[in-house]
Amino acid sequence: MVVPKGYVPPKGHRKKVNENIANMISEIPGGEFLEIGIGPKVRLDRIEIMSQSNIQYVGVDFETVCNMHKETIDNAGINRNHMRFMSNSVGTYLYNLIRLKRENKKFDLIYLDGHHTLYVDFAAAFACIPLLKAGGRIAFDDVYWTLASKEESLKKSEFYSDIYDFSLYTKEEREEAHIAIITEEYLVAEYGLKKVEEYCEPYWTVLQK
Repeated sequence: MVVPKGYVPPKGHRKKVNENIANMISEIPGGEFLEIGIGPKVRLDRIEIMSQSNIQYVGVDFETVCNMHKETIDNAGINRNHMRFMSNSVGTYLYNLIRLKRENKKFDLIYLDGHHTLYVDFAAAFACIPLLKAGGRIAFDDVYWTLASKEESLKKSEFYSDIYDFSLYTKEEREEAHIAIITEEYLVAEYGLKKVEEYCEPYWTVLQK
């Protein structure tokens, strides 16, 4: 999927994403929420919303990231009995998604904000389909994110520099929007998931099973 010419994520798009997640959480009181790629930033405001809505939460990421989240939440004095963290010390989060399927887990909402590449997130996205309840939603951020646009900053990042191997991709592949390929060319076009238009933005897609 080629990135639209001149596309730049709008200023403040991250705030809008967080508002969308908060709104979707509030629509599923007592529901279950899976977040894949929780990242280094701990969003205590979102945790508070989940607690108020009695959400059962599963967060999946690297072991160091999960441990940091648990420590921050504990230091904030927040009860995390409704929260579960599943970490990987090697490889990707795919195997933990398989483990969730083997546990017969089903989720009302899944948020995949992970590696953003086909080699990692294509398999993860398809592993999510059986984890969705009927009518459940799966959200994807950074739909038009490309390796080419982030190459310089990723290589300089202490956190991300070891996570991306640019030698695995041709120049053309680095310039494609991998998440858009997954969502538009496969999940919607081939597997019939429907866009939830009220939450969709140019950089953010929500699909419903």
